[in-house]
Amino acid sequence: MNRQINVAVGLAVIVISTLGLEIRSAHVEPASSAAPVLKYVEQGWLAADRDAFYTTSQGSLMMPYTWFRALRRVDVDEPFAGDQLQRYGYLPNAKSTSNPEGLPVGFVVTGNTTSGEVGMTCAACHTAQLEYEKEGVTYALRLDGAPTNADFQLFLSDLTAAARATLADPSRFDTFARAVLRGGYSNSKAAQLKIDFAAWVKQFGDFMDASLPPSRWGPGRLDAFGMIFNRVAGLDLRLPHNIKVADAPVSYPFLWNASRQDRTQWNGGVPNGLYIQALGRNTGEVLGVFAKFSPQRIGPRIPGVLPVILYRSNSAYFAGLQALEEKIVKLRPPPWPKEIFGLDEELARKGESLFATHCKSCHSSDQPSNEVLGAWATSVKVVGTDSKMALNAERLVDTGILEGSIIPLGTIGDTLDRSAKAHDVLAVSVVGILLDQAIVEIERLQRSGLWHALRQDVEGLGPDQRIDIRRIAQVRGFIRARLKGLFRPATAASAGAAYESRALHGIWATAPYLHNGSVPNLWELLTPARERKKTFMVGSRVFDPKNVGYMTDRSPFQNATFVADPENANGNGNGGHEYGTSLTAEERWALIEYLKVH
Repeated sequence: MNRQINVAVGLAVIVISTLGLEIRSAHVEPASSAAPVLKYVEQGWLAADRDAFYTTSQGSLMMPYTWFRALRRVDVDEPFAGDQLQRYGYLPNAKSTSNPEGLPVGFVVTGNTTSGEVGMTCAACHTAQLEYEKEGVTYALRLDGAPTNADFQLFLSDLTAAARATLADPSRFDTFARAVLRGGYSNSKAAQLKIDFAAWVKQFGDFMDASLPPSRWGPGRLDAFGMIFNRVAGLDLRLPHNIKVADAPVSYPFLWNASRQDRTQWNGGVPNGLYIQALGRNTGEVLGVFAKFSPQRIGPRIPGVLPVILYRSNSAYFAGLQALEEKIVKLRPPPWPKEIFGLDEELARKGESLFATHCKSCHSSDQPSNEVLGAWATSVKVVGTDSKMALNAERLVDTGILEGSIIPLGTIGDTLDRSAKAHDVLAVSVVGILLDQAIVEIERLQRSGLWHALRQDVEGLGPDQRIDIRRIAQVRGFIRARLKGLFRPATAASAGAAYESRALHGIWATAPYLHNGSVPNLWELLTPARERKKTFMVGSRVFDPKNVGYMTDRSPFQNATFVADPENANGNGNGGHEYGTSLTAEERWALIEYLKVH
């Protein structure tokens, strides 16, 4: 069966707007003196699968690894990554053959440790763990494919500050240069390093200044589309005025069973279910997570003539993207740990009938897709939740050198104007990258990720749809057809904010809830919107098995109080999705008990 990773929607920046996050240090969890005892749940992976997911590069190139390793914190005199970035909520990963530098889960070096670059992969944002205490011992339960609680903006802003401080202070820079150059240090090499480092600091810092919001965005949320649009339409097209503050935060989606949906992304804007569609979606994701991309236009702009654009100058690693996709296909929902938290099976049976009545019409895996054989039909519906993500996903940008390019909709004459939707600019870029990659892999017989994706897709199609993947014209036609409408919302924002309604297998492990993480647990989700908590703390890993979510009265982060917007106006709205809220308290508890094992 051909599948797609619903990789989270690429890494990005969150805005919590004017009601964002407040500092309430009195509720900060004390640091543990000992690491919790780590356990894993059965999700269909072997240890080798998990290791590959944690350490496989996807072509993200954030900065030279020697620089990252040499950089020191601003607040204390320690290596920036000395604690494996655990202060930001990322998970430690032991040194191994596949992780020789002992980087955190989802951080990898592309190339060697001398000349390669450090970057991120999907595991950084889609690996979580819950904690619980038993007989005085703290245990951690790893949840692969679950949304992280890491504070990505704090990581980015601290990295920017550390780099700027290093550049500005001669003593700090000297220490940095000697750590980078080691035995090859000389005054001339240090001077050249300073020129190179200064260029990186300016580009990275200017981009973060324009993208990151002034309010803290907190753990576990991101504006994926906002950051991807900024990278592609702003940085990569060299049009800085296209960069806007990303202020439509959403939760990291869970990955298990994502490959079985026929549409994915919160607004349903990605056709899904085939490997080629996975590469399309995840090429867009890695462009937002520090991949390098520099499209080039050949010849002058001539009105009425389609432009010739070269898309090959990019760092996307298709073999890695395909390998990660194939791991996600095998990933299964984490089973409810009833041996730890118990289960009222009689109550769960009562909840099953309530689920069939109140939830199944939207959140079902029983309806087959009309688009992809073997996939699930995924409904995209307006349910009265916060509209900002859906509205921002349709923002306009200048198209620059891509003006006149054909939009991948399969309609002759549908091209980019001078100003266009940012998602169409992203789609043109991604499809262009894949079409150019097809030439590299098919004509030159360099059979890498894209070739493997196509081969498995073709094997799963009926005889009337098959192509000869040795023929580039057929391959290019297949790619265009299967990526038709890429990144375009399933429902126009003018019709209301529509979001995907996924099957809820394993939903117990994915708090907080709604697309923007504005509801802390399942009990609150089944509560009328006017009665839901207006403020709660985020970022804790301590699990609440009764309400099904994480504890909301504590956090390991200082800036961790989420404030909801009752008006659904600033991206933090917790209104809408009133399904099940009319049930009695007893019925709601029954439904929650069933959702633990659904």
